[in-house]
Amino acid sequence: MIKAGEADKLHIAILGRKNVGKSLLINRIVSQELFVVNEIPGTIADPVSKAVELLPYGPVVIIDTAGIDDNEFDKKRLNRTVKAISSADFAILVLDARDQLDKNETDLITNLQKLKTPFLVAVNKIEFGINSNLLTELEALEVTHFELSCKENAGIENFKKKLVHLLPGEKKTPLIKDLVTEGDVVVLVVPDNLDELHGSVFKSQIKKIQEELGEDIVKVVVKEYELASSLIKLKNPPELVIADSHIIRQVAEEISESVKLTTYSIVMTRHQGNLSEFVKGIKKIEKLENGDKVLISEGCNNHLQEYEIGKIKIQEWLKLYSKKKLQIDYSNGCGFPDNLSDYNLIVHCDGCSISNKIIHTKVKQAKLLNIPIINYGVLTSFLNHTISRSILPFTEEVTVL
Repeated sequence: MIKAGEADKLHIAILGRKNVGKSLLINRIVSQELFVVNEIPGTIADPVSKAVELLPYGPVVIIDTAGIDDNEFDKKRLNRTVKAISSADFAILVLDARDQLDKNETDLITNLQKLKTPFLVAVNKIEFGINSNLLTELEALEVTHFELSCKENAGIENFKKKLVHLLPGEKKTPLIKDLVTEGDVVVLVVPDNLDELHGSVFKSQIKKIQEELGEDIVKVVVKEYELASSLIKLKNPPELVIADSHIIRQVAEEISESVKLTTYSIVMTRHQGNLSEFVKGIKKIEKLENGDKVLISEGCNNHLQEYEIGKIKIQEWLKLYSKKKLQIDYSNGCGFPDNLSDYNLIVHCDGCSISNKIIHTKVKQAKLLNIPIINYGVLTSFLNHTISRSILPFTEEVTVL
């Protein structure tokens, strides 16, 4: 679970077998007794996270994990290791210099590469000698490793320098600024019944878009019923039109095919960095079979309301589209159920009330367990037969589709 106030900090997970020196390595890196060091294997039962200042990088969250259990990734469960590497922005795999790689360690490397999570390998306990076969294996896997001794405090400084150098900086994907140029017109369409819906969400999204576009772009906010008349009044067609997922089909019928069109949900999802993964989930929608299990997941902790979109509309749309007998379950909160691998598809909310970090972590958990995932906005555009046009402005997602 990502702690409140830590979602915006970079998370570093320390991984490895029991008693390889994970906790001591952390303490050496941060130059303080951050975690308790114990020679008894298996002292840490669950991952422990602590915020710390990693100089000269800045504030980070260190996740000290329990030793890898045998065949952890073969269990197909949302276990502690899967959760730890899913929340990590960077990982350190600690190995015993005397041993060769075992299946758990190679699985870890494979899954970190699958998630495109940057990582370093620390070959610890070199005071006892180094197994040449281990170095050969690491070279074959093309992973960057450092040979060090936490006990004798040897090689730590060079490892830390490389670590700080490789830590990813803050990556910000624009909302739509990269889709328009100075003088362009952007039309923001809101539902006629905005005040009856989650008005605060739309208003927040519109405000963010307007702030990003600044003064160089002409911004026009209209209700759905005003769209046709507003377009007529414009001297030139708009460069981009953004509308709510639920009215995108009607809006598409009123504007020229030459005008870029998308939805607020898709804009925000792309900004979060998860749009490509959600677009991939469309393939599973088209292949649902009788008996498939679908998890509809709300990100916030609010009680699932009887008539909300996830519990009623999404369920109806899925069954109507697939024409299959589906088993649909619901969950809410920042985490998934541990039996996540029981499901054939995850349909997640748009995450308007939770942090990007939490959403991204959940997407990576689904990816590690090979479960297709899609969010409400992408699913709605797909079922409205407008997904191809809605993602057209975004080159990478068009390629995925």
